[in-house]
Formats: sequence, structure tokens, C-alpha cells
Amino acid sequence: MAQAAFVALLFAFPLIGVAARRWLTLLLPAVGWPLFYVGLHQGWWGDGAGDGWQYLALLMTVVGVVSTAVAIVATRSGRRVQWPK
Repeated sequence: MAQAAFVALLFAFPLIGVAARRWLTLLLPAVGWPLFYVGLHQGWWGDGAGDGWQYLALLMTVVGVVSTAVAIVATRSGRRVQWPK
């Protein structure tokens, strides 16, 4: 279950950034990844976290924020399609 949630979060945060196109969506991975790893550590879901889980939580938070920011920038800088009249 934890592996599926990991993959889902990995893709969900940038996709939400693309859909929303708002900088506020950077809060999602900034809160979501630490919450995911705290939940693993506390045994709320999955089989727990291994040694050094804090470093992986920090790494995934950075990866999540950066990938979401890149998705937002790419979406916001894209040219809009104008349909012929």
C-alpha cells in the first residue's frame, strides 16, 4: 500500500500543479511528503519507515516542490492556442 501511495504522490503533486497553475499548490508537496513519512514512521499506514527516514522525507519534499514548480512554470509559460474564427 505504501509503495502505491508513494508513486501516486510522486505524480499527483506535479499534475495538480499543472491543473491549478497556482503557486499555492507548492504547499501540497511541502506538507504532503513529510506527512506521508511521519505516518509511515508512526505506523499509521504501511509497515513503518526504516532508519534515516527523515532524510528521505526531506529529499522527497525537495523533489516534490521542485517538480511541481517546474510543472507550474511549464504550464504558465506555454502559449495559448487560439482557434481560428
